[in-house]
Amino acid sequence: MIVEVITIGSELLHGLVPNTNVDMISDRLADVGVRPSYHTTVGDVPEHLGEAFRTAVHRAEVVIATGGLGPTADDITRKVIATVFRRRLILDRIVLDQIRARFKERGLEMPPLNETQALVPRGANVIENPLGSAPGLHFTHLTTECFALPGVPSEAEGMLRAYVVPFLKARNPGLCSGLRVVRTIGIGESALAERFQGFELEEPELTLGTIARASGVDLHLSASSRDAMWLQGVLDRGERKLLERAGSHAYALGDRTLSEVVGGALLQRGWSIATAESFTGGEAGATLVATPGSSRYYRGGVIAYSNASKEKLLQVAGETLRRFGAVSAETAKEMARGARERLGADCAVSTTGIAGPDGGSAEKPVGLCYLGYAGPDGEAAERFVFGGSRADIIQRASFFALDLARRSLGAGVAWSAPSSRS
Repeated sequence: MIVEVITIGSELLHGLVPNTNVDMISDRLADVGVRPSYHTTVGDVPEHLGEAFRTAVHRAEVVIATGGLGPTADDITRKVIATVFRRRLILDRIVLDQIRARFKERGLEMPPLNETQALVPRGANVIENPLGSAPGLHFTHLTTECFALPGVPSEAEGMLRAYVVPFLKARNPGLCSGLRVVRTIGIGESALAERFQGFELEEPELTLGTIARASGVDLHLSASSRDAMWLQGVLDRGERKLLERAGSHAYALGDRTLSEVVGGALLQRGWSIATAESFTGGEAGATLVATPGSSRYYRGGVIAYSNASKEKLLQVAGETLRRFGAVSAETAKEMARGARERLGADCAVSTTGIAGPDGGSAEKPVGLCYLGYAGPDGEAAERFVFGGSRADIIQRASFFALDLARRSLGAGVAWSAPSSRS
């Protein structure tokens, strides 16, 4: 099945906002064993969008477009569809009533501009949008199925799950698809590639891909077949091999987060955790509390940016700061120890470093950080030098601090044959 994804918006084309819908749509299509053949990004220019649609319907069996369905002047998708495919726009009273009801639920009066979102190209099906005011559209041009979805990622994903993916599954009865994800941290893509040399020759039925994130590298295994039992077996075998070769760098399967893994390990031990942060400014703590139920184990955090606050709030010795500096293994360990004692936690992690873009030196460059851990089983500190922007360095250090906690708690991934994860 040849699929083209069109993402619409000048803000995407000019790099003003990240084009997250491309990854999200590809992930959802993988659930039905489909991979896009083309990705097209086009600005809010009717002529350019029209050309993108004409090209797509001639080379693809399925076209999925996101964006341009709002009520403002730069939301052109609806009008372009009407022009290119010669489908008159008709006001759908049911859709209009649904939009008005959604505004009423929020205690708002619907602006007149929003009426344009109830204009539906003749012959198109309306895809319900439970999260927003812009409905999606589905129509067939010759033999090509076309879907137009809102640009808001959560709204587009909801429609993909509820409508588009089930429709595509129905077009391929009996076809089973599977996706396994092994999440790793502390090892780069090139180092992982060396560990997986020869994998695709050993497992030609499987497709292996990698996605680098601030939290590490995700390994994706996918396959499709009409034989569900065979598919399950080949995915199990491939997943087991990935875990064996990734070793202790593998921290989770599927979409489980590092925060969830650390939280699970703490709950299993009956432990609590605290954070002490300098240059990450609370990012590590925020990552922990992003997991529901974190109040059962997270005691809180101390943000001690200055040396004075490190001494006052975390009892870091003045002599340690003078002798080794704020960015040092010694300071990191004392920060973790202080947070553990101050907040009454069983264990704690700390971050201290230089996020840049200024403030580095030959001895202590931008990106240098020390992460500390303190617990009943001892104390530790690790040194890292991260690249990227200030935001990248802060985010990566926060994840790696949680990974230090994970490894100190002995949390990892042990492979066991799943009952049904395809």
